[in-house]
Amino acid sequence: MVPLVFVCLGLWAGCGWSLSLEVNAGQVAEIRVSEESEDVRFLLSFEVPDTLEDKSIDFACVSFEADCAGAEGGVSFQGFAVTRAWEAKTVSWDGPWDKAGGDWDKSLSAYWISEAGSDKTVELDVTEFAKRWVKEPSANFGIFVKVSGPFFGTFSPDKMHVPRLKILYSDK
Repeated sequence: MVPLVFVCLGLWAGCGWSLSLEVNAGQVAEIRVSEESEDVRFLLSFEVPDTLEDKSIDFACVSFEADCAGAEGGVSFQGFAVTRAWEAKTVSWDGPWDKAGGDWDKSLSAYWISEAGSDKTVELDVTEFAKRWVKEPSANFGIFVKVSGPFFGTFSPDKMHVPRLKILYSDK
């Protein structure tokens, strides 16, 4: 029995299993064309620790709470990598963007679909985003979350429900 325990511990230590960390959003903003508009976008920024520079990102996800109340059907959330610096206090539908509604990289995206009328934890797989941010920190301007569907719900992060970036990583 004892040799089996040592074998298992040896296998576990040699596998390079993933470690994890969580980072709270540094900035969060909601933008709309107008207050009445159903066209809503959330902006989230995360500071990725320098300690990940020599690590392999195995998985990363962004999670946040959303009240997905809608008239019919579900609501979808699509995340994109933001391509321009922004500040939560001054960002709007029109600025600081080159195009109204925001500047993002269409090649990096993540999806999540809700059920109608439900409070949900939205989770977006942003593994490729995190890999890019670790490799090229100057490209980390955060995530645009575009909401599609009849979104009559709310997104109001408070200290209890701060959006989080969760990263699983291992040594290279």
